[in-house]
Amino acid sequence: MEDLSRYNGEGTVLREAQLTMLKILIEFDRVCKKNNLTYWIDFGTLLGAVRHSGFIPWDDDIDLSMPPDDYRRFKEIAQTELSERFMLQTEVTEPSSQMGGGVFRIRMKDTLYLMGYDDLDEPYNKGIYIDVFESVPTPAINKKVFRFLARRISKAYGFMHFNKRLNFGNIIRFFVFPVSYVFFYHILWKAICLFARRDCEFTPMPRVLYGYPSPRTAIYPLGEITFEGHTFPCPHDPDRRLTDMWGNYMQIPSEEKRRIHSKFICTDTSNCHVGL
Repeated sequence: MEDLSRYNGEGTVLREAQLTMLKILIEFDRVCKKNNLTYWIDFGTLLGAVRHSGFIPWDDDIDLSMPPDDYRRFKEIAQTELSERFMLQTEVTEPSSQMGGGVFRIRMKDTLYLMGYDDLDEPYNKGIYIDVFESVPTPAINKKVFRFLARRISKAYGFMHFNKRLNFGNIIRFFVFPVSYVFFYHILWKAICLFARRDCEFTPMPRVLYGYPSPRTAIYPLGEITFEGHTFPCPHDPDRRLTDMWGNYMQIPSEEKRRIHSKFICTDTSNCHVGL
């Protein structure tokens, strides 16, 4: 059996980052319990809990989901409820942070986590974080149709809301993507949602990158699962949730498909330096 500890063995930068993310999750869990807010671990974090009892060895993020009312409520109370070292990042608190569209982040201050798309000229906080996605009612339509729409909507949304380089291709996209977004999201998708039963849940369409919505019966009532030695809420039927996301999720992907998102991580900015 392959030794996967080479990715996040004790003392590695990635393992230190994962443990920092775990601290953020524990703080988030504390606030949610105190205020009776519903959430669950989801996506790659749920996969890690089921397959590895913790982080996927090469994973460097944490994904959570919340129903709409709890999602909005957390954003309202976070500034006063979070401990001093943690901060809420939304499209309102930091407009240049690329949040919105159904996701916010909780970041830890005095840390640094850089992605390929991060803009060092923008003043938003770039600390280590966890992602919290809104989980909205979604119709169970044909999988191929869903994925077709999701690709077009998320690409258009991303182009219109995130910074893009000035080149010929993007000049063309500047005219094409707004029309595509209006047609596929505001007309076609909303018409489907209006007439089809929305008895599944998923992230809002602008944030769908992969996978397929799960029935609400696979999510509620929530269960519990062990992640890195701690117990957190999880979907009622993790197998169905993960199958909807990846199919045969227990199969370890080939090495070339193991993705680490970050370009640079520092768990304590008082001890790290980036040369420019």
